[in-house]
Amino acid sequence: MYHIIINPNCGSGKGRRNARELSSLMNRSKKTYIEHFCKNASDVTKYTASVTDPRNFENNAVANRLILIGGDGTLNNCINGIKDLEHTTLTYLPSGTSNDFSRSLHISGKPLRALRATSPKIRTKSMDLATVSYGTKKRRFVVSSGIGYDAAVCQEVQHSPLKAAFNRFRLGKLIYGFIALKQFLFLKPCGCDLYLDDSEEPIHFNTFLLAAFMNLKHEGGGFPFAPDADPADGKLDICLVGNLSKAMVPFVLPFVLAGRHHGKPGVHSYRASKIRIVTEEPLYAHTDGEILGKYKELSFVCGQEKLLYR
Repeated sequence: MYHIIINPNCGSGKGRRNARELSSLMNRSKKTYIEHFCKNASDVTKYTASVTDPRNFENNAVANRLILIGGDGTLNNCINGIKDLEHTTLTYLPSGTSNDFSRSLHISGKPLRALRATSPKIRTKSMDLATVSYGTKKRRFVVSSGIGYDAAVCQEVQHSPLKAAFNRFRLGKLIYGFIALKQFLFLKPCGCDLYLDDSEEPIHFNTFLLAAFMNLKHEGGGFPFAPDADPADGKLDICLVGNLSKAMVPFVLPFVLAGRHHGKPGVHSYRASKIRIVTEEPLYAHTDGEILGKYKELSFVCGQEKLLYR
């Protein structure tokens, strides 16, 4: 039995189209499945939680097999709903705008590939899950989490009336570029302290623009902030732009967006399993592009949990 979790509205209707095609393929292959069309993010999380309850495996000793149709945000809500990671295998059919998870792991967006992944001949893979703690809450992520400029851009894009119009013409990246420029014009950098692993001494930055904590290589629709990230090494790759004058940012940021930022002034790269960042002012933060709100402190751990996927 396969549980197919669907965000029908992602990718300007691509989720619905992929669901129809996959359903047809599953029927022809005589696969047993249940479809669940989700209305919102909490719907995805609740449904995932119900079908991955640990008691399911205790009662019938059959692993949970999920197929997810959606974008990176849908994926984030799904992994935060999984109750039994050990006995749950996820097959992802990317159908969103950014699709950074599939881009980093070279997963095809073809429904036929999702069908083939149901074959017992396909090897199950494992990757790290990371967790961010913010305020009194915790949240898993698979792609990246961040605070500062990039999160502020994500927040405005999500609430922009232009997003749907740009996506309709497959010009989603343009809305990010437009809002990124607008955000930069009004940017007021603040300072932060970065703590890595068990060190009690922080790395201090008088000013910083953004900090991206990467489990995979890409975020924001294909920007390789962490070109050397390995989702199986138990660590997050950190890309922090700081101690750089605002006048220099336009000269450095293009290198960051192209993944050619190592060694560039003001761009700092680190790798750690446990991380804490404390900022002078509350700033927008995100996980996999989903906005958490404004916070002054975030803590991260990576590698304590694993996601099984095909």
